[in-house]
Amino acid sequence: MDRSVAGYILAGGKNTRMGGRKKLLLDYKGKSFYEWLKESLRDTGAVYVSVEGRAPYECLDTGLISDIYKDAGPLGGILSGLKMCMEEALLVVPCDMVPVPEGLLKALLDTYRRTGRPVCPSAGGRPLPLPAVYVKGMLPAAEALIGEGDYRLSRLWNAPCVQYETVAADTISVANVNTSEDYAMLEEDKDGHTRRGTKHSEKPCEENR
Repeated sequence: MDRSVAGYILAGGKNTRMGGRKKLLLDYKGKSFYEWLKESLRDTGAVYVSVEGRAPYECLDTGLISDIYKDAGPLGGILSGLKMCMEEALLVVPCDMVPVPEGLLKALLDTYRRTGRPVCPSAGGRPLPLPAVYVKGMLPAAEALIGEGDYRLSRLWNAPCVQYETVAADTISVANVNTSEDYAMLEEDKDGHTRRGTKHSEKPCEENR
């Protein structure tokens, strides 16, 4: 079984809650979010960035995947990647997941390589759609949701035809820089401790492109 996997950074949103600033290009501790995320994905075979439009990301030293499905949120970006990337699976991370929970990413990757199945974190007994490993076998279910105009990632993980593994994340802090206020707090946090708390609700995960 082909278990090739690439890193895949979701950066296709309009960043309206960041005042239009592209989150992937923001700075943290002397490096851009992109650099932090790419480094955390070093155990994958390649790293791609999912974008709505190629500018201003053409300066990045990686492959850009333009959305095939416009205004379909993270689901559209992930589906575009699964169709266009040659790897069998994508370890998908949001562009604003800084500081990066590297232990969680490693657990997701190790579980996929052991089982060949999609893998997502779980907290409180429910699957969390990001970060997670998405595989080409999920394409039919994802395309069906796009056809219905239902772009919720949770629906994809709950589709009857999608059988997946989980990694317990109840005690892991996963934070997203969703707003300018979040970024200001991160800038003040020189020690890298996350003060915004764990964002395990689906809404932040669905919007953080």
